[in-house]
Amino acid sequence: MPPDSVNLTSLSIHLPNGLGPSAFNLTDPAPPCPIYLSLNIQLREHSIQDTASGDSMSGLGVNYSAVSKAIYAHISVPDRKWADPWELMRAAAKIPLDLDDVEKVVVELEMPKALLHAAAAIYEATYARPDTRPPSSSSRNAEYTLNEQKCTIRDIRTECLIGLHPHERGEKQRMEADVSIQGIEWGIWAHKAFADEVYKYVAESTYGTIESLIHELGRYLYSLPILSQSSTSKIELTLRKPSAIPYAIPSISIYRSASDYPLPSQKASESSTSATDAGPSTSRKRVFIAVGSNIGDRVQNISRAIKMLEENGCELVGCSRLYESEPMYVEDQDRFVNGAIEISTTLPPLDLLRLLKRTEKTIGRTKTFTNGPRVIDLDLVFYGTEKVKIGSKDDEEDADGVRWLECPHASLAEREFVLRPIADIASEFRHPSLGLTVQRLLDRLPKSDPPALQPIIPFHSAARPVRLSTPATPHIMAIFNATPDSFSDGDQNRIEVSYALSACERLVAGTFPPAILDIGGMSTRPRSQPCTEQEELSRVVPLVQAIRGSSIPRLREIPISIDTYRPNVARAAIEAGASCINDVRGGREPGMMEVMAQLDVPVVLMHSRGDSTSMTTAEAQDYSTHGGVIEGVIAELADTVDRALKAGVRRWNIILDPGLGFAKTQEDNLRLLRRLPELVHQKSSSSPSLRSSLAGYPLLVGGSRKGFVGRVIEREIASERGYGDTALNTACALSGVVDVLRVHEARAAGESVKMACAIRDA
Repeated sequence: MPPDSVNLTSLSIHLPNGLGPSAFNLTDPAPPCPIYLSLNIQLREHSIQDTASGDSMSGLGVNYSAVSKAIYAHISVPDRKWADPWELMRAAAKIPLDLDDVEKVVVELEMPKALLHAAAAIYEATYARPDTRPPSSSSRNAEYTLNEQKCTIRDIRTECLIGLHPHERGEKQRMEADVSIQGIEWGIWAHKAFADEVYKYVAESTYGTIESLIHELGRYLYSLPILSQSSTSKIELTLRKPSAIPYAIPSISIYRSASDYPLPSQKASESSTSATDAGPSTSRKRVFIAVGSNIGDRVQNISRAIKMLEENGCELVGCSRLYESEPMYVEDQDRFVNGAIEISTTLPPLDLLRLLKRTEKTIGRTKTFTNGPRVIDLDLVFYGTEKVKIGSKDDEEDADGVRWLECPHASLAEREFVLRPIADIASEFRHPSLGLTVQRLLDRLPKSDPPALQPIIPFHSAARPVRLSTPATPHIMAIFNATPDSFSDGDQNRIEVSYALSACERLVAGTFPPAILDIGGMSTRPRSQPCTEQEELSRVVPLVQAIRGSSIPRLREIPISIDTYRPNVARAAIEAGASCINDVRGGREPGMMEVMAQLDVPVVLMHSRGDSTSMTTAEAQDYSTHGGVIEGVIAELADTVDRALKAGVRRWNIILDPGLGFAKTQEDNLRLLRRLPELVHQKSSSSPSLRSSLAGYPLLVGGSRKGFVGRVIEREIASERGYGDTALNTACALSGVVDVLRVHEARAAGESVKMACAIRDA
């Protein structure tokens, strides 16, 4: 039987000097904070009986009123600063432990304002007298033992995609989490950092079931140093899904220790002894992995998977374009986004497959049926030039869901959704068994009209991907300049958010609404003076936020391109809800390429030289060293692409712009328009490497209302150049290689493109 006890619950104390970091991680000075102390004071045998027989104040073994007053007075001293919760709790426990009738005290300290996303951080510790204390001896100077310590983060609230039903995959729903932790090195513990990890993991998850989410959350937490570095650590996890069923709140709780989640290095060691595996390799292998998704934010699912592979030691070497395709074998499901990546790894084949399976589970893949829908699909296509066959289809799955491995897959030669993306990376790679190149295997497949796979511009989050076509039918990118001084539509009113939002609403309300909205906050016209960075931020960020908060779904969900060459503006706009970076300087500004890679969004890399004041000089417009403007633009854009890829920008995020009007003469601009196919398709016998290096990238053209158009049609006023723009847009559509047209008049451009493509494709 448990001992008799006296209990004090929720003793409210105000700490004027705080207790550890605040919810906003403030420590110097720490803001005041409230705490609640609860004490379970466990008594010596017969203490209550002795007290009861006297039935008087003088006979009480523990006077709970006196104890609470003494604790309050000791803890809340105005100038006292407590180093951490444990120091405070020990001081509180010592007061009742100094009484002869007390054997043990369990202290609970609740901090209700300690976290942004959770109800409270709750610390618990048990303090006891030494077993060797002589009976009835004075305990004023006794040492007390600390037996147990625990911290609980209660009611972490977030939102995520969770559920197997189609209606559950279209909208995030609330999740609540409780996490208790014990057996760790408390000297390095930080409840805010740990709670933030739980919040972030759940918020980014897209699992089908709570069971998968809670188990993989445990795995993730045991990858953190605070748990992985302690062999005695234990956690208790509870997840609640409040909206799941009408009349109750379902929850799942699990209890885990380090043995439930062996580290990857341990798994590798275990698997390397298997007779079916070749063991760990000392050299890095060239590995190709097919990636796909057709549930939720498909692009974001793929990006998260790649990030996890990189975090687990796989080096990303390259990636393909992303394609959208109809489902294969089982057709009653949504379209897939497919791609391929090349990695470098030392993991042996079976361990790599285990990593792919664990990654799928973490992103949220659950079993449905063969060739059915999936949040993420990671297939090991080529493991170097080796033919790998381990186990059989009849084997039982291990803890990671692995039964067998055959690489390359027996059906690879019929799978265009795998071969075409790999051809983007390594078209000459030879199939280890068939001896044919990837390109040759692709060429053998029957042709379909329209093509089975269509490349996409991989917008994600608030916006959806834009599907491209072959030959290209240009999508319309409508310009909105939130500037007072742009060359064709500058107006002081355009920097007012309400005016700008109304104008954008009108843009999407027409019969030919644009596919993309391009917002700029600084004029880059020739000889213009740039505004300050703060001015640019104040013009574009509030407008992006207003668009994302619009009541009009078509506007709220439109891909937004931010027209800037400043890294800080690009980052702020993307964080506010923009979908793409449109950089007239092609990433030349210090830090821009790195920001593009970190933000992992589509980027328009435009060809240009100099800046707004120097682009019109004869030196800037001289392409003689390259043999002409076509060769110069190709060579310099190829260099820009190379720098972007080396900085970590993914191939599928890159869009090219030849930069009409930027450091080009009148003849240069017209020549570029006439020879657009040469930029991305045709090869030159004199310089085939330059010509082919841009093949396969989407092409954007922005010639709307520019000076060279005005000079041809003899219109000085930019807004009167609409007929010239129509001819330019028609030429771009007829070329079959322009994927996006950046224009001022969306309807006129849309109608001219529709007519031109009807003629072209008749």
